[in-house]
Amino acid sequence: MSLFSRLSALSRKRKLDLFEKLMKPAEGMRILDVGAQISGPGDSQGQLIDSYPWKACVSAVNISEEHVARIKNCYPQVNASVGDARCLPWPDKYFDVVYSNAVIEHVGTFEDQKRMAAEVMRVGKRWFVTTPNRWYPFEFHLRLPFVTWLPNQGYQWCGRLVDYDHVRHKYVFGGGGYRVRLLSQSELRICFPGSRIIGQRVTFMAETLIVVGGDL
Repeated sequence: MSLFSRLSALSRKRKLDLFEKLMKPAEGMRILDVGAQISGPGDSQGQLIDSYPWKACVSAVNISEEHVARIKNCYPQVNASVGDARCLPWPDKYFDVVYSNAVIEHVGTFEDQKRMAAEVMRVGKRWFVTTPNRWYPFEFHLRLPFVTWLPNQGYQWCGRLVDYDHVRHKYVFGGGGYRVRLLSQSELRICFPGSRIIGQRVTFMAETLIVVGGDL
């Protein structure tokens, strides 16, 4: 396992441990996983759905039909559906907890991110949302150092020149496939007013920001 894979696995474990500690999930609670995925080969129990014991109480939504098909195939008890995080189909406060791991940075512009946050807070009584730290000096999608410190959204310009293919494990030049907008703590406070922002680190500073809020 590469260093990046080990750090990622440790980060996910710590996020799930914190989710367990703060959200206190119990049998019968309705859980929504926004942007849900399941673990791949060699990555056992790395995602919430894999480790959550009461799968019949979990709803999962992802914009990718492929991810939803994988969830249905592996865990038919889970209510998995294709959907947009910016427009969720459930009524207000339908879920006891809404969980979303490293999704909000992928939904588009800051306005799109605010729309997703509003939907999470609308359908959930509580929420636990994670995203990479905008100011961490390494961009894990691009596998490039210091680009996140460029003025404004300069790292996005870099991403149009060079991207990292996480399937083939190689850099791709001129692909223009980078579609990530990282968030700072101040932006997360705008998206999730009144929520608590937690910095989680596995290295020298917080790589991940975690938003927790609602009826805690």
